[in-house]
Amino acid sequence: MGGKEKRYRYDASYEETIHLSDGQRVQLRPMRSSDKQMLLDGFEQLSPDSRYARFMAPKSQLTERELRYLTEVDGIDHFAMGAIVRHLVSRDKGVGSARFVRLSDEPDTAEAAVTILDDFQGKGLGSMMLQRLIEAAWERDVRWFVTELLAENTASRRMIESLSPEVKFRHSGDGAVVATLPVPEPDRTPTAPGFFVGTPVHKLLSYVARAKVSVRPRVTQPPEPPG
Repeated sequence: MGGKEKRYRYDASYEETIHLSDGQRVQLRPMRSSDKQMLLDGFEQLSPDSRYARFMAPKSQLTERELRYLTEVDGIDHFAMGAIVRHLVSRDKGVGSARFVRLSDEPDTAEAAVTILDDFQGKGLGSMMLQRLIEAAWERDVRWFVTELLAENTASRRMIESLSPEVKFRHSGDGAVVATLPVPEPDRTPTAPGFFVGTPVHKLLSYVARAKVSVRPRVTQPPEPPG
């Protein structure tokens, strides 16, 4: 007899409506395989600077393989959540995503990323999505987030190193710095949304969103096929 299947709050049935600081209503839900066009539309609305900060290269389009990788996720080792603005008379609009991809050789560690459309930045959406990403990670026994950073100058390197004494760094040998950050344990009775604001994970992803630190985002790179 097998054990009881583990239940998650952030499973395929999860849906939540949140309110941004400007009063807009946004729905959060897990990414679906049917979201490819919505994801593609959102990518096309990212500014060149936001695309470069997210992909570490000028990028004009997403390939079919990348779209499959980003939307056809298992919800356990690759978890992804979308932020959607609903429209009654036009197509729904994807305005943000948050995801983590577990490392195959370190099951308690995952690469994390949060991407918000330029027009929706600075309204609290990124912080609220990060909060739920952290909670989903804890449900799935992920205790560390890892990010590969290109510390292109002394200022950005110092910014990274100022995050927290808990952050672990190692050099990858090609000019990059790999930062491993503890995933803060969720407070089950938060007093307000965004209670992870100020944590090393929040600070680092905020630096990336504001293009103050460059990231090499393997979580958007589908693995090469075998053979």
